[in-house]
Amino acid sequence: MMRLELVSFPVRDARFGPRLRFADEVLEIDRAGLLDLVGRQADFFRSVQVDIARPGERTRIIHVIDAIEPRCKVAPAGAPTFPGFLGPPEVTGTGRTHRLEGFAVLTTGNIPGAEGSQGLKEAIVDMAGPGAEYTPVGRLTNVVLRFEVAEGIPVPEAVQAIRLAGLRAATWLAEATRDLAPARVESFELGPADPALPRVVYIQPMMREGDIHTTFIYGLPVESLPLVLHPNEVLDGAIVSADYWIACHRIPTYLYQNEPVVRALYRRHGHDLNFVAVIACRCLIVAEAEKRRQAAQVAKVARMLAAQGAIITMSNGGHAYADQMLICQAVEQAGIRTVLGVDEYSDTDGGDVPLVIYVPEARAIVSCGNQEARVDLPAMERVLGGDRFVTTGNSYEEAFRRHPAEPFTIGIRQIYAATAQVGFGRLTAREF
Repeated sequence: MMRLELVSFPVRDARFGPRLRFADEVLEIDRAGLLDLVGRQADFFRSVQVDIARPGERTRIIHVIDAIEPRCKVAPAGAPTFPGFLGPPEVTGTGRTHRLEGFAVLTTGNIPGAEGSQGLKEAIVDMAGPGAEYTPVGRLTNVVLRFEVAEGIPVPEAVQAIRLAGLRAATWLAEATRDLAPARVESFELGPADPALPRVVYIQPMMREGDIHTTFIYGLPVESLPLVLHPNEVLDGAIVSADYWIACHRIPTYLYQNEPVVRALYRRHGHDLNFVAVIACRCLIVAEAEKRRQAAQVAKVARMLAAQGAIITMSNGGHAYADQMLICQAVEQAGIRTVLGVDEYSDTDGGDVPLVIYVPEARAIVSCGNQEARVDLPAMERVLGGDRFVTTGNSYEEAFRRHPAEPFTIGIRQIYAATAQVGFGRLTAREF
């Protein structure tokens, strides 16, 4: 039996000071110490900058790469916080993990050569105004790391260096709580459930495309053959995001650490359902034969787990919907009822066909919002993460020709994690 205790330390504010310390819900950060930690890969970075962005401040953050909740593994002794990256790929999800609640590390960066078709897309976070409501990190206190990558560094190596720096920073910040008494402790354990309750699995296709964009499970890219995970593994650092594609679709590491579907199923476990497992697989598979093989294998694994119901989300867009729909079709044909989480391509007025692909077996679908909807973003007093927008691959956005501090109207597809299909937020569709 796997039992995980998540120990929460709510962060009311953060400030720079002479040492790393957490007291009275205020995180004091040794700026020089943090810069020394994240700048150790000196061959990769021309410069590193650290700032704090608070909810309600008129601050716009651009070039967002990832968001990570600060965590440190307290027990078992010596267990890595992000296994596969900051230690061996040991199975996580047991023992005790400390977290800084309401706080995130945002990595941002300018990477020469990353503007190509498979490079990094623009991603925006506003800390005030309507834009802040569209992203999970707009309501958090954030430490923002800005990396200026040296010329000549291959893009995959550059993003790997930034990824490691962000994970190290998140772990280091959480270490401020190691010897403190917790404000709250949550326990996660799949205890016994009434056999009469429906057995439910969570099927989670995770994105992987090319050499840059992927999702890591225990330090390695996700594969198309399904992997059964205990839900505690998802919550406890086994999954790290490396999706730098369309901003609104991205599922940051922060959302895997606080996975909304996993938490919702845990709340209902033993009451009106029996939460059995998470089935991890891949989306954005190139070959049709591999797409169909994966769907068949996922359905097989769900049957072997004696599942009666399945929630199927996804990450990213485009032909990732084909992966999701084929999985839905195979699982339904195996006699397992499904509910899907999607976002929509419904044009600015919501009147276009919302889904890239559809199968008749998909009868229960939850919309996480329309990525083509537009929002008016006001002027900001401060811009972090960069000096100008990334325009390559976003040439249709007139707003990206303006200075990032100016007001503009933009599609919510450019807002970080705005329509993430795991359902963290409040965007949905309503029939009139």
